[in-house]
Amino acid sequence: TNPMSLAQTPYLAEHAYGKINVSVLKLNRLPNGVHVPHEVEVQTMLWGDFAACWTAGSNTKIIATETQKNVVYKLAQDSDLDSPEEFGKKICEHFLKTYDWVSKVQVKLRESPWGRIEINGRPHKHAFVKDTTEMRLAEVTHARGARAVVAGGIEDLIVMKTTQSSFEKFVGCKGGHVENDPWTTLAETSDRIFCTSVKASWAYASDSAPWNQVYDKVKKAFIETFAGPPDTGVPSPSGQLTQFEMCRVALEACRPHVLDIDIANPNLHYMPLDHLNIPQYLKAAKKDVFIPWKGASGLHTSKASI
Repeated sequence: TNPMSLAQTPYLAEHAYGKINVSVLKLNRLPNGVHVPHEVEVQTMLWGDFAACWTAGSNTKIIATETQKNVVYKLAQDSDLDSPEEFGKKICEHFLKTYDWVSKVQVKLRESPWGRIEINGRPHKHAFVKDTTEMRLAEVTHARGARAVVAGGIEDLIVMKTTQSSFEKFVGCKGGHVENDPWTTLAETSDRIFCTSVKASWAYASDSAPWNQVYDKVKKAFIETFAGPPDTGVPSPSGQLTQFEMCRVALEACRPHVLDIDIANPNLHYMPLDHLNIPQYLKAAKKDVFIPWKGASGLHTSKASI
């Protein structure tokens, strides 16, 4: 124990507060009768001269979290919410402009996309369906006197390929760095189902960018790189290689707007029925029945920069 630490009085090292789970559906009604909805969930966090609330119970400079919620709703009225990044910037600017004792604002946003219904090949003007799993993410951090720092992201982008994925020559197998490992029980496989839920975030090079174009390019790069050409596909000898290739292609597509991409891919396993303890009459040569596995699974993370 450090004797000096015993003599020091504890002090408030950091503090911030905000509002979470502020849900908004903005409906843009265009002159031609077409409706465009944007549904987002917003979190606000404030830093500034609020220490007295923690140390003395003084609320004199506290901007109530209910007030923060009201600001989100008011700014939603004045915005089309065309991109979560731009909406986040507006929220940050409001708090910095309105309250001079606020030193920094951070806004996190999650957009839940609505897909437009098509009937007989024609897009409906005002009817929609939840036709996708992924969420669009954005984060804006704006410190007083500095430029806003903006990040985009995506989560719950679930993709699957049913062949051309293998896992061989790892530790404990022939060809691995260590071929005899008493802890390794997993068997090699030359062909398996590869399914994952992609979560990624990317740092923008500036506080101004074509936000929607970048998001679309990243998503397109992730999906197409994972899948490969429609007729031939692409081999995936490791989930890690596929993960890096997805980020590499996305970074190239988004020059010069994106600096780096952080990504995490958990394995969503589908186990062949034969891997379970099943009766003989369920064993089949076709091996076309799989069981979704809800137990322990692998997780790959990486960061690619440009």
